[in-house]
Amino acid sequence: MQETNRGVNPLTGRQWDLNSLIQKLLELQDALLESQEKNISLSAQIRDLERQVRDAEDLRIEHENQAQLLADKTRENKYLHQELSRMSSMLSVRLQDTEELRSTIIELQHQVKTSQSERDLLAIMLTEAEAQAKQTNRGDTVSKEKPGNWPFGKNK
Repeated sequence: MQETNRGVNPLTGRQWDLNSLIQKLLELQDALLESQEKNISLSAQIRDLERQVRDAEDLRIEHENQAQLLADKTRENKYLHQELSRMSSMLSVRLQDTEELRSTIIELQHQVKTSQSERDLLAIMLTEAEAQAKQTNRGDTVSKEKPGNWPFGKNK
């Protein structure tokens, strides 16, 4: 059996010296430390990226919810707009009806005033006619009496 000499470098075939071994050990420790630091840094970056992915997913879900809410509000606004248009048309018709009624009322008020004026005029004319009829009846009664029958005795 072949024994390996622990003091010989298998790659170079030279004897290991203690200083070069210590130097190599220190280099390997530095490389290990550097790798561990890099590993820690990468782990922190991974956690940060995972957090960003979760945040992005939360934002995506929030945006989807906002989009759904906006779509609902848009439909609601469209419905309200249709209802307002319908009510506006109905109010326009009612306003036109009101204007027609107002003009009819004004015309009827004028007719009532005219009728009242005519009634008052007819009442005045009737009163005058009655007064004239009474005077005519008195005049007929006076002329029918005999002149000698007068109470103060003229023509006696």
